[in-house]
Amino acid sequence: MKRLLSFIVLFAAFAVSEETLAKGTGYLFISNEKDHTVTVLDGKTFDVVKNIQTGRRPRDMKFNADKSLLYITASADSRIDIIDVSKLEVIDYLLPGDDPELIALTGDGKLLITSNEDDNLASFVDIANNKIIAQIPTGVEPEGVTLSPDDKRVYVTAEVSQMIHVVDVESREVLADILVGSRPRRAFFTSDGKEYWVTNEISGFVSIIDTETLEVIDEVHFDPKGAPGDVTPVGIALGPDGKTAYVTLGHANRLALVDVATRKVRKYLLVGTRAWNLDFTGDGKTLYVVNSGSDDVSIVDVESEKVKKTIPVGRYPHTIKIDD
Repeated sequence: MKRLLSFIVLFAAFAVSEETLAKGTGYLFISNEKDHTVTVLDGKTFDVVKNIQTGRRPRDMKFNADKSLLYITASADSRIDIIDVSKLEVIDYLLPGDDPELIALTGDGKLLITSNEDDNLASFVDIANNKIIAQIPTGVEPEGVTLSPDDKRVYVTAEVSQMIHVVDVESREVLADILVGSRPRRAFFTSDGKEYWVTNEISGFVSIIDTETLEVIDEVHFDPKGAPGDVTPVGIALGPDGKTAYVTLGHANRLALVDVATRKVRKYLLVGTRAWNLDFTGDGKTLYVVNSGSDDVSIVDVESEKVKKTIPVGRYPHTIKIDD
């Protein structure tokens, strides 16, 4: 396996053709926790192209830099499957420690960082050699893994400990342990890299951290009228223009649109049940919201800020990634 992984990484880094780099498939990839599959949809017709069998309980997914490979955490099998995007099949896997949940890849494609939820660790994996090169103790139930824009720091959320761990990627030194709300989940950095926004599922708000002082400087709260359940923010993404933050509100079945400059909610959109994760198309015109409770995906037109359509997927969908 080591020899095969070394070949894959070298091929992806140096030998991908100009045609492959220039042209995406347009496919949507959705991980389904209860089906143990990744559903591939045509990005224009939304027809099912293929259901790819993976390890058990596939959750987070990340492309490598040229989108030739897709990495998927198969949490129940304690591995990370690797899908060849051109073949639409699992070609290998990494062994990152027990129960990997979320992942991040460095821009050079050499290092994968994952949260090991059951072991309270963040593992650093040398991809080419399929080897864990470092493990950093975290708070209880680590989840979110987000690299800073320069790849020098990784921010890891610890759900039960209500904490964000900031780790230097090169030295593996923990630079700060920052207390936030209950069950911190996912995060992004603002366009200038000066702020880190993280959702707190149980507390129901977003914490904003200054990346220089590593202190919480503000919070964003939500109050959607007529919501059928509690506000439980999980997924979060910065819009293509850097001016709007999009936050899935879980059991409230809403997507919140937040003005980044004022940190105020300016609009709510009704989406599916238990809105969970989200991703934009490459041109920034369309946003896809994964609804894990209704087994579907809401399609949002970014310019009009309206839900255009809902498409069914597999059981208990977790993450969506777009090859375009």
